[in-house]
Amino acid sequence: MAKARAVRSKAPVQVRKEQQPKTADVSAVKLDILENLLSYYMRVVSVVLNRDYDHVLSSVSLAHGTGKVSTLLMVAANPGIRPSVLAHYVLRDRSAMTRLLQQMKTAGLIIEQISDRERRARELYLTAKGKSIVDKVRSLASQQSDAFFGVLSGSEQKQLMELLKKLYASHVHVEDED
Repeated sequence: MAKARAVRSKAPVQVRKEQQPKTADVSAVKLDILENLLSYYMRVVSVVLNRDYDHVLSSVSLAHGTGKVSTLLMVAANPGIRPSVLAHYVLRDRSAMTRLLQQMKTAGLIIEQISDRERRARELYLTAKGKSIVDKVRSLASQQSDAFFGVLSGSEQKQLMELLKKLYASHVHVEDED
C-alpha cells in the first residue's frame, strides 16, 4: 500500500472539491430514483475512477483518452491479436479502433502486420518502445487500483471484483464456441 500512496501523493484528483458548487448549499439535494440505481453509482464512480487513472498515468506517453492502456496491455498479452478482437474487448467500433491504433502506431508503440496464415487478416504487435513502457503501465495501473479501491476491505474488493466479472461475462465477454 505504501507504493500506492506514493503514486497518489503527486496531486490526487479532488473531484468532490472541484465539482462542488461554491455558492450553493448542496447538502439537501435529492437524487430522486438515482438514489437506488446501480447504473447511476457505476457511472459516477467510473468518471471519478477514470479521472484518477488518467492523473496517475499522466507520466506515461500514451495516457489520456480511453482504450490506450487496455490496448497496450492486451497486445502485450496477446501478440498477433486482430484489431476486431481487440475492439470487442476495449468496446470500440471499427472506426474508433482504427483511429486509436493509428495514434498508437504514430507514437511508435505498436505495429500492424499481415497474417502469414490468412493474408486478409491484420495482426498487432508491440514495438520495442511499446514493450519498454508495459511494465511501467502495469505498475502504475496496479498502484492506482490499490489506492483507489483501498477504501474497501480486502473481502469487499474481492466481492466487488467477482460481481464486476460476472457483469462483464454477461455483457462483454464472448465464450469460445465449439
